[in-house]
Amino acid sequence: MNSQSLALWLVGPALEIVILARALVIGWFRTCPFFFGYIANVFFQDIFFLVVYIFKFRYYAPVYWYGEFFSLLLGCAVAWEIFRLVLGPYPGAGRMARNVLLFVLIMTLSKGLVGTWNGDVPWAVTLVELERNLRAIQAVSLIVLALFIAYYRVPLSRHAKGIFVGYGIFVATLVLTLTLRASIGHAFQATWEFVQPVSYVLALGVWCRWLWGEERSPLVGSQARIEQDYQSLALVTRKGLRGAREFLGRTMRP
Repeated sequence: MNSQSLALWLVGPALEIVILARALVIGWFRTCPFFFGYIANVFFQDIFFLVVYIFKFRYYAPVYWYGEFFSLLLGCAVAWEIFRLVLGPYPGAGRMARNVLLFVLIMTLSKGLVGTWNGDVPWAVTLVELERNLRAIQAVSLIVLALFIAYYRVPLSRHAKGIFVGYGIFVATLVLTLTLRASIGHAFQATWEFVQPVSYVLALGVWCRWLWGEERSPLVGSQARIEQDYQSLALVTRKGLRGAREFLGRTMRP
């Protein structure tokens, strides 16, 4: 472990402790269980991985990759939770958006695990590709959510804005670095190993800044318009599905 890696390792857990301690004091973890579960998971993994690295180095690689898989699953849960935080006041539109995101994430995860289940692709290779795909889906979904917020002028609470911005920076950096790693190959490995923890420390800094303060519930000013648009979309969708069923029914009759 070089000096840069050691410095990042020291800064990361220190900021994680600050966030988790603050969450316990004011009860944030009840509002955002997946987000704070993600922070706690990374903190304990940092400690555990360091112990394995020092005392049982031969087990470090498999332990690391399985830990990364669990963190990736929690990351998907964080993306879902951001949708819940932002669209919570809009039950119809929020439920539809969360269900679509969950469906796409599950389908991508299932497809990515097929190769490993059949024994065709090594676990480490599968996980890197799977992380790139899942992070890309999260990035696209967060961009769509940002456009939704801008279009409808959705007000955000201080904590929701902080989680959204910090996680957005982290995911965007991951997608970029994982894509470059897949394109350039091993030559980009050293850069990837440096940029990834730096982006996470930057996200931790954003979270410390925005989550440290009094939370105020924003005024919901666009609920009627958003729900009206959702009802119109749902009506069009139901009509389309009904027409498709009727068409298939006529086609299959002898």
